Amino acid sequence: MIILVLILVLISKMVIIVQQGEVKIVESFGKYVKTIDPGLHFLIPVLYKVRGKVSLKQTPLEIESQSVITRDNVIVEVDEAIKYHVTDVRAFVYDNEDSVTSMIQDCQSNLRGIIGKMDLNEVLNGTEEINVSLFESVKDITAGYGLSIDRINIGEISVSDEIVNSMNKLITASRDKESTITISEGRKQSIILDSEANASQMQIDAEARAKQTKIDAEARAERTKIDADAEAERIRITTEAERQRILALNQAIKESDLNEQALAYLGIEAFKQVVRSDTNTVILPSNMTELGNIPVVKELWDAQDSKE
Repeated sequence: MIILVLILVLISKMVIIVQQGEVKIVESFGKYVKTIDPGLHFLIPVLYKVRGKVSLKQTPLEIESQSVITRDNVIVEVDEAIKYHVTDVRAFVYDNEDSVTSMIQDCQSNLRGIIGKMDLNEVLNGTEEINVSLFESVKDITAGYGLSIDRINIGEISVSDEIVNSMNKLITASRDKESTITISEGRKQSIILDSEANASQMQIDAEARAKQTKIDAEARAERTKIDADAEAERIRITTEAERQRILALNQAIKESDLNEQALAYLGIEAFKQVVRSDTNTVILPSNMTELGNIPVVKELWDAQDSKE
């Protein structure tokens, strides 16, 4: 009965079961032999020993918040979250006493170096940039620990209440300054636009007045020209009519049988009518020697000669 129990115990020591997503390390008298994958395995007791299991699954890890000083000497509290998985089981177990702790320390150290080169505003607004820089700086280091970092996330970044109040005052002052500048710029632009509008309106009015003056002057000039042309035409027609009348009268006189005394009498009567009329124009021949042909003038000349 005792032998049977010993056999059962020995068989249980020989059978090794590895779960999916895990591996186990086999040692022989403290020396690494091999890594066994998920499934059923048999080992000879005493000669071989399973040291422990190692998870190959992605593992999330929250890193305790740490204080970091920015380039402008502001202390901030930063939280980190890491997701990693084991890539080299042998290196993970034997090359480092605690690979996970070493990974955490490297992340914290590199984070201090990255944030130390940034101002507070850059830190608060650049978490994604910090994530990328931190990942690039530690991925090769942790590979030596048999680990691979899948993602690093910077969590909450907090500052002291005093810094928060100072930042709020600074933001308020900056906003007030921007508001004042905006209002001033608005007034300036309004004044400029009003001045430009007034100048434009004055120019339009001046151009309109100049155009209207030109139109009026052209109209007056055209009217004067029309009146002058009309007056010249009237004078020409009147003169032509008078000339034709005189020619017709002379012709009629020539064709009549009146003697010189009758013609002289008629000429004197006609001259009386001219003198009594309101007109101040007397039509005379262009050749002054022909004045004697006019009966009334001839009579006057003859009377003057007899007196002498």
